[in-house]
Amino acid sequence: MATSPTRSRLSIVVPVGQDTAAFENALVSVLEHQPRGCDVIVSHDGRYDDPFDLGDEVQFVTAESSSPLDLITSGVQRSRGRFVHVLANGLTATADWVDAALEKFEHEDVAAVTPVVRNRRSGKIIAAGWHDREVRLCQPSCSSATKVNRKEAAKIDGCFLEASFWRRETLTELLDSYVGTTKTFEKMAVLEASYCSGLLTKGANWRSTTAEACDILADEHVASSIASLWDDSSFQRGKRLGAIRQRITGKEASLSGTARSVVANLTRPRRMIESLGQLSSRSAAAEMQRRIDTDRVTSREDTKRITPVFNECIASFRRAA
Repeated sequence: MATSPTRSRLSIVVPVGQDTAAFENALVSVLEHQPRGCDVIVSHDGRYDDPFDLGDEVQFVTAESSSPLDLITSGVQRSRGRFVHVLANGLTATADWVDAALEKFEHEDVAAVTPVVRNRRSGKIIAAGWHDREVRLCQPSCSSATKVNRKEAAKIDGCFLEASFWRRETLTELLDSYVGTTKTFEKMAVLEASYCSGLLTKGANWRSTTAEACDILADEHVASSIASLWDDSSFQRGKRLGAIRQRITGKEASLSGTARSVVANLTRPRRMIESLGQLSSRSAAAEMQRRIDTDRVTSREDTKRITPVFNECIASFRRAA
């Protein structure tokens, strides 16, 4: 039976995506490994009819649309846990995956934790969060490796929302800070929100970090889909992420930086095109000015009190029913 919201330490949000079978695999993995002291929230667009009669085990919430960002936002709005975990796009949980992530919140400056997302068959890492590089923005960290590069993992700038852990209040503020994109770029909305969230978190003096022992798995077709969402290069990716960076940090892509990026990507034409897109980010600046509110996120210094409940929280998860 689902844990009462008043007792919840963690809310797990599992949106119903376009691939219903992948969603159900993800939900089964969560329920199979569900720790004590958490509630599970399934967000959908009104067309999912709970064929397995799970109403006593999960909370169902209807989003305003089938947009992946709306689905995530609706689930987070319903959450009551001190922390929120988002698990979307058919990604599946593993045994004890929650413990390693929640331990990171013992550091009071941590607002977001990324798991290590792996291809189930090959074991290769799809991403362990993201970081900005001179030659590319929002680069998936540790991509294609089989082991986490600790140096790279230590430098992450943010998490991909579809696989992430957050302080609930901070995530709620972050989702309120970004108004989703137009239909034309709807596929990029969660990527844009992820990038925006990482920069705003950093700007409010919070930190994002990697839980190296927290593995999230993706079956082959899911791995291909998620890698495409997070890593595919395009002119629009460069332009729109560049405009977000300009809006939040005030930094524009420089001609010299773009030149270095183009040279570095000469053997990868799509990456080179993305670099040129970043140089044109000023053309999307007015749109991002409208879409992003930079004043909603409460800074760490202004947070009145962070209750040290971590040991109690983690201990309760480790006690099997």
